[in-house]
Amino acid sequence: MLEEITEQYRKKNAYKYGLKINSQFGEDFSLLVNEGAEQIEVQAGESRTLENYITRSKLLIVRVDEDAIFEYRESCKGMISAKSDIHVILAGRGAKVSIAGCYEMREKSELDIYHKVYHRAPDTESKIDARGVLRDASHIIYRSDILMGENLTGLSGGQDGKFLVLSKEAKVDAIPALDIATPSVQCTHSLSITHITPDDLFYSKTRGIEEAEARELFLEGFLN
Repeated sequence: MLEEITEQYRKKNAYKYGLKINSQFGEDFSLLVNEGAEQIEVQAGESRTLENYITRSKLLIVRVDEDAIFEYRESCKGMISAKSDIHVILAGRGAKVSIAGCYEMREKSELDIYHKVYHRAPDTESKIDARGVLRDASHIIYRSDILMGENLTGLSGGQDGKFLVLSKEAKVDAIPALDIATPSVQCTHSLSITHITPDDLFYSKTRGIEEAEARELFLEGFLN
C-alpha cells in the first residue's frame, strides 16, 4: 500500500489539480516523498490521537487495524507555507478515523492540504472536517477524498469543509471527492466558501458588543 500511495506522487502532473490549480510545492514535496513518508500503524483495538501543528511540509500514511480508532487533528495560525498530506487506510473490520483541520491564515500564506481515506474493510467509518479563515493575500488548496472499495458493506463516511474569506485578495481552491465502488454505503459531503455577513454579527451586536469584537467572537466560534 505504501508504494501504491507514493507512486501517485511520481506520476506526471501529480501536483496539478485540474486545469487551473497548481501546487507550488511539487519540487520540494517530491524530495520528501523520495526520503520516505512517515508511517503509523494503529493496532487492533487501539485508540490513538495525533495532533499536528503545521510548521513544515509533511506526508503521513496511517494504517488502522480491526476495531481500532484513529483521530488526527491538524492546525496552523498566522504566516505559513507548506504542503500537508495524510492518507489513512482502514484495513480492518470496524476501523474508524476522524480527521479535523483548522487553518487560520494571514499575509501571503500558502497551504496545500490533502486528506484521503481508503475504506478497505467492511463496517468502517470515516469523518473529515475542515475549517479555514483566510485574511490578507493568503491562499489554500484544500482537497479531501474518500475511497470505498468494491464488495464491502457497512461503510460510513462524511466530508465537511467550511471556509471564510475575509479579504478580496484571499483565495480558496477546494476540491472534495468521493470514489465509491459499492452501493451499500452511507456517505455525505458538503462545502461552503463564504464571507462574514451582517446576520452573523446581529446577535452579538444586540447584546451591546462592538462590531470588531463581535467579528472576533464569530471567528472563534466558527473555528471551534
